[in-house]
Amino acid sequence: MANTAPINGTMLTMPLPTIRNIGRNGAVPVTSPFFLIRLTHTHESFRVPELEALATSLNVNLEVIDYQPTSPFCVVRLQPRNTSQPLTPQQYHSLARKFGANSILAKSIHELYATATTYEELHSQIKSLPSSTWTPYRNVSFKFSIDAFFGKRSTVEQRSIIESFSYLPFQGKIVMKQPDEEFVVSEEWELLTPEEHSILNTGSDLRTSEICGESQTGTVARSTEVLNLRKPKRLFFTRYIGLTKRDLIDKHDLKKRPYISTTSMDAELALITANLALASAGKLFLDPFVGTGGFMIAAAELGAVTLGSDIDGRSFRGKGTGLERGVGRNFSKYQLQNMFGDCLTSDLTNSPFGWPGKVVGMKSSRWLDGIICDPPYGIREGLKVLGRRSHDPATPSSESGAEKDDSNLRRATHDGPYFVGGVPSHTLPGFIAPKRPYSFNRMLDDILDFAARTLVDGGRLAFWMPSANENTEEEFPIPRHCMLELKHVCVQSFNKWSRRLLVYRRIVGEIPEVLANKVSDLSLKRADGTKADELNQFRRMYFRGFNNSDPQPPRNDHG
Repeated sequence: MANTAPINGTMLTMPLPTIRNIGRNGAVPVTSPFFLIRLTHTHESFRVPELEALATSLNVNLEVIDYQPTSPFCVVRLQPRNTSQPLTPQQYHSLARKFGANSILAKSIHELYATATTYEELHSQIKSLPSSTWTPYRNVSFKFSIDAFFGKRSTVEQRSIIESFSYLPFQGKIVMKQPDEEFVVSEEWELLTPEEHSILNTGSDLRTSEICGESQTGTVARSTEVLNLRKPKRLFFTRYIGLTKRDLIDKHDLKKRPYISTTSMDAELALITANLALASAGKLFLDPFVGTGGFMIAAAELGAVTLGSDIDGRSFRGKGTGLERGVGRNFSKYQLQNMFGDCLTSDLTNSPFGWPGKVVGMKSSRWLDGIICDPPYGIREGLKVLGRRSHDPATPSSESGAEKDDSNLRRATHDGPYFVGGVPSHTLPGFIAPKRPYSFNRMLDDILDFAARTLVDGGRLAFWMPSANENTEEEFPIPRHCMLELKHVCVQSFNKWSRRLLVYRRIVGEIPEVLANKVSDLSLKRADGTKADELNQFRRMYFRGFNNSDPQPPRNDHG
């Protein structure tokens, strides 16, 4: 038997496979209206996390009434956390419009009036609604639209469906472009079975051959029969409330961006990452692996002031000595210069961004609202960190071709800087700091430790971590930290490997003294060795084709 819930004074009949409250403590009044969020059919594991992030960012209690990963339709109810009293219809509509306007993975948001499995049931529910439901829309211009998911309606069928709602008391003009109100009939169709796919494909081929003089009447008939038997499994009748931020994906398309590289993050995923980290106006965000600044642009577009750093300054400078030919070009293109703080050359373990409190005498050095990044995976070359190999006398290089004669190169102290002709080498134009191998697991621990030491209470860390598709948890466990709560794990799968977007929230309080002088809580097993493949299990498995039975390490030039 279907569950029911009140809507506009009546009972809305709908299947409720999942009911969950997302957000902090607080209930949604049973009299609050239902809203239908029309999601995109991509990145399914990111959908609910984004809804949670939007609810948290807007300080809203969100109740998910009906959601299935295979469906683009999500039914929710909303309520501000600062009140438990029902709002007016106009206030709920405004809240829903604001909620939807911040989403990347949703296409639109609608007020839901009825849902059913057949048109007879749908019309019956609509007719049972109070007449006052339609009073605000009686004399305004309007139009009807059909949204068929995994289905197709001919123009004749669409007109027939729309005309079946002629009993609604709308007296205004029908306007197809920019009407005052838009009513939408959404259909969710069953997915085709493999057999149905085969019949339809065969039927299509046979129709083509029939034009050439051949005839296969039986198979074509079966194909037509499959099409005729297909019916939508769920129907929704809604009123359009508002659009979302999905237009930003096209605006920030990498093909239109002046400064990118082969490793620049896809614009949609960068925006989603910034959304899950709660990037918004008045917040300060950092990308410690900035590269070409894709995450900085995404966070800035959502309103945050952004900073960046990278172990190789050339990645964000481009071919110039400043930022105007690198990351700065992207900020200028999108007119986001006022959201751009700065970029500096530094790695995570030596970053001055990690200790601002020591500089100004603050008791706590936690100052960031969010950290978003896509750390290097160490595939093309082994992971590096600033410093010299313990067994090598470091020899810094210079892009300007500074002399490397031992007579002109000396160290001031055992741990001090190098000098070239009496000048500190790091002050020379084009200086490239020496680097040493870096463990993949150590990098993950350092990211969490850096976040725990710099994020304000409630601040978020969102970063991407590669993993194998098989035995993921055993081979690549999710890193943990006692001061960070794991909020979400979102997965983007490829062929034999995948990457996970891990989202953490900084819990209230300071780091315990037992961990104050440690790099982290050492939740991950350290890798032994000095070469790239020894220090990076993902890199080793990647070159083996993720075949654990291969006992021989891969040959490469990055050891």
